[in-house]
Amino acid sequence: MGENNGKGCGCCGGGILGSIGAVLAALLSWSVNHSILWALIHAFLSWFYVIYHWIVYGELLP
Repeated sequence: MGENNGKGCGCCGGGILGSIGAVLAALLSWSVNHSILWALIHAFLSWFYVIYHWIVYGELLP
């Protein structure tokens, strides 16, 4: 218990994919809102926000 075998913290998908999702979500959020607070919130939501942004705005990269 307490050991995660190097797969990240478990939030946001964990590991490298979770990190990429968090960075991408923060970049997308910044391009729309220009707010550090929203970028942090969306980075925490990571892939959920990336998919939402893709559906609503029709673009995956800022």
